[in-house]
Amino acid sequence: MQTKTDVCLILEGTYPYVPGGVSYWTHQLIRSLNEFTFSLAVILPDRDPSREYKYDLPPNVKGVQEIYLHDHELPTGCTSAKLKKEDWKDLDTFHQCPRHGQAFQALENLYKNFFNSKTRKFSPHLFADAKQSWQVLEELYQQRAADESFIDYFWTFRFMHYPIFKIMSSDLPEAGVYHALSTGYAGLLGATAKLKYQRPLVLTEHGIYTRERRFEISRADWIYEKTDDKIRIQRSQSRFKEIWNKMFGTLSEICYEYSDQIVTLFDGNKQHELKDGAPEEKISIIPNGIDFEAFSSVTKEPKKDPGQLILGFMGRVVSIKDVKTFIRACKAVSDIIPNLKVYLMGPIDEEPEYYQECVKLTEFLGISKLVEFTGKVPVRDYYRKIDILALTSISEAQPLVILEANCVGIPVVATDVGACRELLYGRTEEDIQLGKSGLVAGITNSEEISKAIVKIWRSKDLRDQMGQAGRERVKRYYNRKDLDNRYRGIYNHHLKVS
Repeated sequence: MQTKTDVCLILEGTYPYVPGGVSYWTHQLIRSLNEFTFSLAVILPDRDPSREYKYDLPPNVKGVQEIYLHDHELPTGCTSAKLKKEDWKDLDTFHQCPRHGQAFQALENLYKNFFNSKTRKFSPHLFADAKQSWQVLEELYQQRAADESFIDYFWTFRFMHYPIFKIMSSDLPEAGVYHALSTGYAGLLGATAKLKYQRPLVLTEHGIYTRERRFEISRADWIYEKTDDKIRIQRSQSRFKEIWNKMFGTLSEICYEYSDQIVTLFDGNKQHELKDGAPEEKISIIPNGIDFEAFSSVTKEPKKDPGQLILGFMGRVVSIKDVKTFIRACKAVSDIIPNLKVYLMGPIDEEPEYYQECVKLTEFLGISKLVEFTGKVPVRDYYRKIDILALTSISEAQPLVILEANCVGIPVVATDVGACRELLYGRTEEDIQLGKSGLVAGITNSEEISKAIVKIWRSKDLRDQMGQAGRERVKRYYNRKDLDNRYRGIYNHHLKVS
């Protein structure tokens, strides 16, 4: 049994198994705040014995608990207490009262009577198949999807709710503070931990979970039955995707309701949170930061060919990073600047099919000899080589790679997503006066991206000015030591709560 820790971090599909911005941030937070003990609750899709840590866990991590969303073996035990008719009514009330106090009270009653291992009157194992649950399902079908296939609705409902039942019946390690690093399933797990242990819940949103899920759902190819009626297929897909989107929206609302404090990275994120129902008084902005001393000490490597443009991309080779747009931009740049070398740096194993498509695209465009897929590399070693860094993501929060590159004096071309614009152009009047440290371009717009790269490369004075502005911006506003102290204050504050 795990020892009670100061903080339980609740993570969904990230640290310590998947590299990336959120995982790196988590690792650095734990290392920097070494006076606190941490436990990790990691939500994963399923059991995988071959899954390995991508990080060496710091000694102040005292335990890791895995929760598998698609393991549908739910607990069978319950107390001897009997259910009343009104206990089942809570199930209907919760579905009928979104963003309403009655719905949250109904949720608490459902957790107490069906999922909390210490108080439940009815087994979670039986909950989904109970007559009363079936009646609620039928009513919801008639109200929301009566013109669709009931079989499709039934399986959508099952696939949607079993992971929720799994989350709500999971017992987390006891901690002084629970800290969820997203809404969604992690946020729901944080809310249930708060209900069980009556300890504070802190939420940090790097990206807006509901927006990212909407993007993924919009691209999902979901067809539930064979039919020649193409119009019906399209309409049915839209209806079921809408149901999934509403479900993830509800999970966010639950997390916002039960969080004692909500931290986000920039004002754009805050506006999305407010729109999705987060109380403004709970929200504070703490941007990401990097180790200024470590990155500012990186010195550029002398180039064998001063006339060669060395272009970099630092990130996972996955669809949300839109690596294909970067590759198309590289082709356009090579038509103007033939003396080009491209390092595409980042893990290639997360979406292997997408990686292969990217490799084939370089071959199709005739630039495969210019582009090197390096896999995961020591980032500082490669920042020594790069003249310009590009970031072509479709969705971002506040990417650390911009801060890292700027700190080394490397200008960045980034798509206009998340906090990229304020990182490169400045946020406050004082910040803006420092000057631009790169250029932003339109999402999926390889032409704008390539033109921005060429513009920066053709002017050494511009590159030098951008490099100087980037270093000063990071030093003043994004030094991790200053930002870590704010989380230190958050933890100390909530640990004092009785």
